[in-house]
Amino acid sequence: MPHKELRAELRAAVARKGALSAGEGSFPCVVQDMSDSGLLIMCARPLIIGQTLQFRCELFPDQALECVIEIVHVGENGIGAKIIEIDEAGSKLIQLILQEHFTGTVKRWV
Repeated sequence: MPHKELRAELRAAVARKGALSAGEGSFPCVVQDMSDSGLLIMCARPLIIGQTLQFRCELFPDQALECVIEIVHVGENGIGAKIIEIDEAGSKLIQLILQEHFTGTVKRWV
């Protein structure tokens, strides 16, 4: 019987443009969904499991999420990335997105 992964965290569909970088220069990506600890992204560049990248995405006007991600899954439906470095402001932005997605309201504390 195939193993089905059970996610412990709620994931919010977000469809936001972002950028990835590893060293000099950046390249575009699209965030499909996010949780407290990870992202599902689409990207035209080939990425490999274990690769770490800088990630940036404007989640609200003039409020960008910046963090370091590690690629943990590459598949037909997207690229799974785990957030491995994030500051408090970034964590709060993710909480705002999740709140907006699941309740339809946003409590601004950032």
